[in-house]
Amino acid sequence: MSEVVDRWVEALQGKLAPIGTMTHWQRLEAAFHGRPSDLVPVAPELDYWQIVYAGYTHPEIYNDVDKTTDACLKTWADLRTDAIWMYVDISHQIEGFVPKEERAEKFILRGDKDYLLFKPLAHTLDEAIALFEDRVWEKYGGDSRAVTHYTPHMLQLLEFQEKMGRQVPVIVGAATPTNQAETVVEVQEFVKWMITEPEAKVRHFLELCLQERLEALDFYRDFGYANGLRFFCCFGGARTWGPKQLAQFADVDARFVEKAASIFPNVLWHICGHNLPEAMQWVGAQEGIHAVQYDMPYYTQTLSWREWCESIARLYAGKKCACNAPTTQLACYGTPAEVEVAAQEFIEATLPHTTAVVMPGCEIDAYAPAENVRAMIAAARRYSGGA
Repeated sequence: MSEVVDRWVEALQGKLAPIGTMTHWQRLEAAFHGRPSDLVPVAPELDYWQIVYAGYTHPEIYNDVDKTTDACLKTWADLRTDAIWMYVDISHQIEGFVPKEERAEKFILRGDKDYLLFKPLAHTLDEAIALFEDRVWEKYGGDSRAVTHYTPHMLQLLEFQEKMGRQVPVIVGAATPTNQAETVVEVQEFVKWMITEPEAKVRHFLELCLQERLEALDFYRDFGYANGLRFFCCFGGARTWGPKQLAQFADVDARFVEKAASIFPNVLWHICGHNLPEAMQWVGAQEGIHAVQYDMPYYTQTLSWREWCESIARLYAGKKCACNAPTTQLACYGTPAEVEVAAQEFIEATLPHTTAVVMPGCEIDAYAPAENVRAMIAAARRYSGGA
């Protein structure tokens, strides 16, 4: 039982005006599975942004689970998006790999609105392999923020989801093997090793990452699904994916997706950065993925925003729900009018071919103006004709 959850349930239960003819849950689930919905769902990955929106600072909530949950629930109550994204920072993902006495040196809390920075956990491929072969998380993970903060926060949000009668889904995510591999050592190092180190050695590292990630899915099954979690995001690699690397190593992520899909009925794939055409095709071929949160076209593709969105909608027609718009950069630095146009063009380019969710390709920056977030929500509600 959580006091912060009960306060919000008491404040909201039976007092919320309906939006459209479907619940938030029904709307998002319909889109994920290619079914008609009353409105185009809008579910931006608010993450750090909701902390600032609720009037907290990142250092303030870093060790306060209740304030973290309060920020997420206040944000949803005010904005009524079609999903609640739980707060997550990089320490949740990798603190269990670090001895307690070394964590202060690895993680850097900066300003009130700034993302948590971290230093690489290994500087050579041999060191990275040793982290996983030694299963260091079993030694250091018991008092890590994954246990002391991430899990209680997730359970609080799921408690709210269930006490509110599953009106709105909570989205929880986990790094895929490739994402985990590139995170613990930093992207540029992993890119270098994929080129300079023997393929068999890189393969061994990724297989170790896969095993650790498959075990992580057991946690999400036992503590997430068991408490109502039904929408799961795979935070996938793209920062280190080239055509050659896809052919060599992408099967480790495919096996992760296969297990995630065996647990959760609604699986979202988050693909970072400038999206390589071959990567978009690979994601589209994975049967366990229901929706794809994609970003901008690859650097060499000279496409307008509308053309890019239409090309992905055609690629995923009859197979995947397309999630995008506006870009996170536009959400942070653009005007509300520009945000609305980007969302409108995405919807109009996508709906003739597949279902759509207004969901920028990555998390909303904590510095993004609230009026821009409100503009993308309003655009989704306004331009839903034919959904």
